[in-house]
Amino acid sequence: MAKKNDVKDTGFPGIKQRISNGKYVVTLDLGRQWRPNPKTGEMQLKQVKTTRTVSTLKEAKALQGKNNKEKKHKTVTGTTRKVPFSAVLDEYTKYYRNDWSDSYAMQKSAQAKRMKAFFGNRDVREIDTLDIEKFFKWCKEKQPGFPHELGENSIQKIKTHLADLWKFMKKNQSKYGVRENVVLDADYGEIEKYQATILTAEQVNYMLQFAINNEKDYSIFAMIGLPVLTGLRRGEVCGIRWGNIDYDNRRIDVEYQRCQISTGSIIKVPKGGKDEGKSREEKRQRYAALPNCLVTLLDYVKEQQEEYLQRKVTPDDYVYMTKTNLVNNYLPHPGKVSRYFSEFQKRMNKIRKKAQLDPIPTIRLHDLRHTFISLCLNGGINQFHVAANCGHNFSGRGSTTTISTYWHDDNNRDDIIEFIDNMITARLVIPDMSV
Repeated sequence: MAKKNDVKDTGFPGIKQRISNGKYVVTLDLGRQWRPNPKTGEMQLKQVKTTRTVSTLKEAKALQGKNNKEKKHKTVTGTTRKVPFSAVLDEYTKYYRNDWSDSYAMQKSAQAKRMKAFFGNRDVREIDTLDIEKFFKWCKEKQPGFPHELGENSIQKIKTHLADLWKFMKKNQSKYGVRENVVLDADYGEIEKYQATILTAEQVNYMLQFAINNEKDYSIFAMIGLPVLTGLRRGEVCGIRWGNIDYDNRRIDVEYQRCQISTGSIIKVPKGGKDEGKSREEKRQRYAALPNCLVTLLDYVKEQQEEYLQRKVTPDDYVYMTKTNLVNNYLPHPGKVSRYFSEFQKRMNKIRKKAQLDPIPTIRLHDLRHTFISLCLNGGINQFHVAANCGHNFSGRGSTTTISTYWHDDNNRDDIIEFIDNMITARLVIPDMSV
């Protein structure tokens, strides 16, 4: 850009002449364009101008005339009419909202918040596949207002949301001017898939024994015991209430789960189920085994909860509640459960290191579910009973009509209960800390 004291007016707006070399500097107005805010990372509409240098006044006037002609053409043809992304997203949401369950709508709302933060009111016709890929990359990093980056599963869901949005716009081309679904060819980029780590029976017993001997907050027994002894998912661990524990029939009614949604949580039916379903099968509600060893652990949990609450627990009280949650009367955030498990593993392996023992593999909380399933199947337990216990179906690849259509779960978990109780050799007795 030419310095102010190095140019002089030519009498033509937007054209100046350099004193030093006699060349002409032409300022071209490119209109309002979307640019990222360097502080917040959000896309904002800004007036964009650029300059070009030519040798003669004739070239300068021609260059400026060409730019003005292009601007006029856009105005006449209507291509300057902006179709804001945020407005289209709101119209899409309004159109389909009645077909969504409340929990699905909350998930969509959380995704829309990220989309609007990145695309804002940008014209949807200017968004191409590369922009979509930039958005995915943006989602994989911590951003202002979004402290947690998205993983592979979340990005796949948000891509589906965007693809549906562009499909919606293609159905009304006269209104939105979109003739191509730019989302379909967008690549996620390099997203590392997490490989599950399976613990051995010995490692499971050590983990339970360590918790019994060292942890003062007995909620850890529910956090570990429910997934590794019954195969529950994290959301299901957070969603189990005392009324779901059926001691007489030795089973757990997996009725609902509490899932993370942005900075909060929602209550919904188990994974794969329909919130608006009319039967347990449609809602994917099931019964999981209740081994005697888990009953022992849950008794400790209940006793401590009643001590903190200074009353008896009710059927509506949640099983997994930390001391902090109970004292301050709020539910644990599902996302923090994984963090608590990670901190527990660090404490456990720190003790093992002092004892010059090899560390127990660092795993995800969900790997305890993998461990339960693997131990059961490798131990010869009927695969249909294990699948029914864990909420899996047989409608996918490799399934036969006999299994997927004609086999029905009889809710018998006796084999699983016997296997798990025989596997657990840890001494599940709380030590007297006063001795």
